[in-house]
Amino acid sequence: MMDEKILLWIRELKRYNSLLHLVGSGMISTIRQDVEEMLPLLERISEPVIADIGSGSGLPAIPFKILHPASRVVLIERSSKKCTFLRHTLDLMGMQAVEVLEADPLVKDIGMFDAVLSRSFSPLSTLGKTVLRILAQQGRFYYLFTGSKLPDLDPRLRLLEFFTRNCPGYTLSLAVFRLTPR
Repeated sequence: MMDEKILLWIRELKRYNSLLHLVGSGMISTIRQDVEEMLPLLERISEPVIADIGSGSGLPAIPFKILHPASRVVLIERSSKKCTFLRHTLDLMGMQAVEVLEADPLVKDIGMFDAVLSRSFSPLSTLGKTVLRILAQQGRFYYLFTGSKLPDLDPRLRLLEFFTRNCPGYTLSLAVFRLTPR
């Protein structure tokens, strides 16, 4: 049975998606199943503080926070409209220890994090540079994506673990990297 807070978030996501383009039109119809497929991968992550870059809809940060209620989560999103959606939804859910930060990490210094999370980051060409700007030395980067081909990232991001789930019609992957000195 899916958590009530996740169902509430999905309801709000469907309600606002046509206005804010939070997820692709194909994904909105399967969002519940997609989240159910993602939860076992999110359970593999256990960080006390984690930043989600390109938060947009709140996926995967909101389900992560629900799975790990003691964690502190920072959602980083550059779109003010999407930040408004995130704040609205988090307030509605009564979520604690979650911060929404409206910023582009490539433009504004937002600090360093020991753990960073992202899902299907866009544009992919800037993912490595964005992660390097906010990930502390020896920090971990968790990247969720469809398919099994790893993104081409900076060589300082060393792959530690790689998990996949075969889902109906696609493969969902979690790559875990550590930032190492060169």
